[in-house]
Amino acid sequence: MIYKKSLNATRCTLHAILSNAIRYTLYAMFVLILGCAARSPLPEKPTGEFIWPPPPETPRIKWLTQWSNSQDFKKVNPLDVLIGEAFIDVLFRPNGVVADKSGNIYVADSQLRKIFVFDMQKFTLRFLGEGDLAVPIGLAIDNKRGIIYVSDSKLNKVFGLDKNTGRVVISLGITGEFNMPSGIVYDEDRDRLYVSDTKNHIVRVYDKDGKRLFTIGKQGRDDSEFHTPSYLALDRNGRLYVVDSFNFRVQIFDTDGKFVKKFGRLGNTSGSFSRPGGIGVDSEGHIYVVDTAFNNFQIFNDEGRLLLWIGKRGIGAGEFSFPAGMHIDSEDRIYVTDTFNRRVQVFQYLKEKK
Repeated sequence: MIYKKSLNATRCTLHAILSNAIRYTLYAMFVLILGCAARSPLPEKPTGEFIWPPPPETPRIKWLTQWSNSQDFKKVNPLDVLIGEAFIDVLFRPNGVVADKSGNIYVADSQLRKIFVFDMQKFTLRFLGEGDLAVPIGLAIDNKRGIIYVSDSKLNKVFGLDKNTGRVVISLGITGEFNMPSGIVYDEDRDRLYVSDTKNHIVRVYDKDGKRLFTIGKQGRDDSEFHTPSYLALDRNGRLYVVDSFNFRVQIFDTDGKFVKKFGRLGNTSGSFSRPGGIGVDSEGHIYVVDTAFNNFQIFNDEGRLLLWIGKRGIGAGEFSFPAGMHIDSEDRIYVTDTFNRRVQVFQYLKEKK
């Protein structure tokens, strides 16, 4: 009897030891996996100051921060994730990006089919478009009405979502109208929405209610012609900048859609393009163009002359792995979706002191 009790006690002790061992082994494995993931697809947030160009030259661009997951706001205990008490939401395939006037950052995740909202007011991560989107690509914002526009290249639609509730308040794209829409931008001064209708090789223009106003371009290589237009941007004067992807150039149009100028060429040297992507214009008229193949963004003056380029392949500050979208806000903060690093990097243009 004593032997049986001792045996049962031994079994219970062994069971407890094994349970604890398994639990802590799984915990250690989870921490290891999480750590490996953080080092590769989710780099740790860099520390220190990063500026371009380096001294002794006058700095023009400063790295500010990066955004990638719900832990950017609140750190999660890995054990809580393991036992199902917490979940880490992480960008998977970030594409278009835009920021509102409150500093909230909106990122279209083409793989997860939703828009990540890094809400700086509520200090939390929330989502828009869940259940409504298939392959979201481009983002634009109407700050006056609080509408986030998103292009969906699979559904061939452009949706306008209430930025707070996520409710669809406008839908563009009758059957056969769009063929893989991508880049979009909203002109708040003229209440116009521009949409790259990529596979139709044109840019479509709508008013704030979704009424079609006019189109820009057709397929070709001449001025005002496109081969697969993609990302769009506006300057402070309302001029439209179109990344003419497979003509490897940027074309610029006035507010009536009339051709103004162009720059760019195919090449593998600084100042040329290989896979041009996101585009933005700062308050002083400098033009920024992401190049996915170069893993950088290049900065040009109004005449298309290269001023500076930033980036190389890597996971550090100012390093990229297939960057895609770009947005420059009214404060000259520069947002770049670093797609395969699963993050958005934020930079600041440093104006000349007067």
